[in-house]
Amino acid sequence: MNDFVMDADWLPFHPAPGRPRWTLPPGSVDAHCHVFGPGDEFPFAPERKYTPCDAGKDELFKLRDLLGFDKNVIVQATCHGTDNRAMVDALRAAGGRARGVAVVRPDVSDEELARLHEAGVRGVRFNFVKRLVDPKPDEYYRRIAERVARLGWHIVVYFEAADLEERWDLLTSLPTVVVVDHMGRPDVTAPIDNPDFERFLMLMRDHPRFYAKVSGTERLSVSGPPDYDDFVPFARTVVESFPDRVLWGTDWPHPNLESHMPDDGNLVDFVPHIATTEDLRRRLLVDNPTRLYWGAAARESELDDIPGTTVFTGARSRKGFQLNQFCMSLLRAENRERFKRAESGYLDEWALSPAQRRAVVDRDWNAAIAEGGNIYFLSKIFATDGTSFPAAVSTMVGMSPEDYAAMMLAGGRSPEGQRSIREGR
Repeated sequence: MNDFVMDADWLPFHPAPGRPRWTLPPGSVDAHCHVFGPGDEFPFAPERKYTPCDAGKDELFKLRDLLGFDKNVIVQATCHGTDNRAMVDALRAAGGRARGVAVVRPDVSDEELARLHEAGVRGVRFNFVKRLVDPKPDEYYRRIAERVARLGWHIVVYFEAADLEERWDLLTSLPTVVVVDHMGRPDVTAPIDNPDFERFLMLMRDHPRFYAKVSGTERLSVSGPPDYDDFVPFARTVVESFPDRVLWGTDWPHPNLESHMPDDGNLVDFVPHIATTEDLRRRLLVDNPTRLYWGAAARESELDDIPGTTVFTGARSRKGFQLNQFCMSLLRAENRERFKRAESGYLDEWALSPAQRRAVVDRDWNAAIAEGGNIYFLSKIFATDGTSFPAAVSTMVGMSPEDYAAMMLAGGRSPEGQRSIREGR
């Protein structure tokens, strides 16, 4: 049973949003949305400053399909604090069609970061909006930034326009790509050349690592639906000034709104008002978010299409770290003797996964490579066993050592034959 009671003044998400009249480009990404609970499965944080309605992954994915999006970027909601389970559950259920932005503390373990990365998290969020969180000293955020930079993640920041000057030194010193939520919340009733918005544009102009989400239409507009006229010039300026560093998202389920709850279909129909050409819309909705959140995966997918070749990427390096460290330990004569004398006991000293250990015991080199092994490192096991490199590698291609040696002496594998796994050619 859900023990959480929604705030009395909370506006639930639209119960029946319409299908957009405008058709999104293929591959479009909703680059800013959330999941709330359900609270009986994923409890809200005790320190939260609001209690929302339940808005789980099933509702989010229904909306994704109704609106015509291909993928989502799910941003950890402040009502869940640093308990990222609801967001991770949604990522796992999405089947590769979602990425996540987590909230973590500086003392988060390496194991937890690895688990989040494996689930699809590619960033962390720093929230400086005082009515939603209690902001911490700069050093708190710097410690987190150092941790996640090693994973290639980026940092999403949320602040009020008037607070940018105070946080300028911290933000511009962060060692990662930085994504600013909702254009830094400009006052859209002010002239477009107001000092706060000019400062934000200077941030974007002078620091090419910064991206901006031109989202929050329903949140920032005072003139309101259906045209949101006051929001248009601000968002259009950012899109046209920085076309390769802008993102857009629905912000579903629209937390902490007071004036109205938007129809998400209408929000999609609003996009052409701020991205006025087909090229700008494709960059905003497809190219930029895909590059930022799926770039590495897309590149690795292409590399995995090469028959008979496993490219040692950064992801595989992380996966195989303990396995390859074990292999390198065999460079020392005393370690080779210990391994030969009591193989099982020596393997116990290394934090190998069951699949990695089995591959070593079975001397299954293809399996070892699939588990993050590198042939250069694995060759230390060959040498310890007294097996030549050609003899060991021949087992990987189903050839005798003699036939493998003859093939290599003749110039290697023939260029004729299958060139693409996916296309079967």
